[in-house]
Amino acid sequence: MWVKLIGCCLVIFTGTWGGFMIAARYVERPKQIRQLIGCIASLGSYINYAALPLAEALERSTATVDGPVRDFFTEIATIINTKGWVSPGQAFVETLSKMQDKLAIYHPEREIILMLGASLGAIDRNEQQKQLDLAKAELEKIHREAIVERDQNVKMYRYLGVCAGLTTAILLV
Repeated sequence: MWVKLIGCCLVIFTGTWGGFMIAARYVERPKQIRQLIGCIASLGSYINYAALPLAEALERSTATVDGPVRDFFTEIATIINTKGWVSPGQAFVETLSKMQDKLAIYHPEREIILMLGASLGAIDRNEQQKQLDLAKAELEKIHREAIVERDQNVKMYRYLGVCAGLTTAILLV
C-alpha cells in the first residue's frame, strides 16, 4: 500500500515537473529575446560610436543582462580573442551550437543571430549598423509573437503536466 502511494506521488510529481519545465521555456523565451535586442542595440553603439574592437564591444554590450544571453556574448568574445583565425560568423556558430540547451531561442532567432554574426566584421560600419538595425527589428517582431505564445501556452503546459501525472497515477492504481 505504501509503495503504491509513494509511486503515485512520484508519478504526479514527475508529470507536474515536466509540465512546469516546458512552461518555463515559454516564459524564458521572450525574456531572452528582449535581452538579445538590448545587447544588439548596445553592440551597435559600441561598434559605431565608440569604435571598439568586436570582442570588446561584445563583452561590454552585456553589462546590463544576466544569464545565458550574457554567457553567449561573452563566449563569442572569448573565442574571437583566443582564436585569432576564427571569423565572427564562425564564433557565433560555434557558440550557438555549444549553448543550444541553455538558450531558450528557436529557429527564427537562431537564423537572425547567425546572419548577424556572419556580417559583423565583414562589412563597413554603416552596413553593420544597418544589419544590426535589421536584426533588432526582426527580433522585436519575434518578441511580440513569443509573448503571445507564452500567454497561450504557459498555463496549458502547467495544467497538462499536473493532469498527465494524475491520470498516470490513477491508471497505475
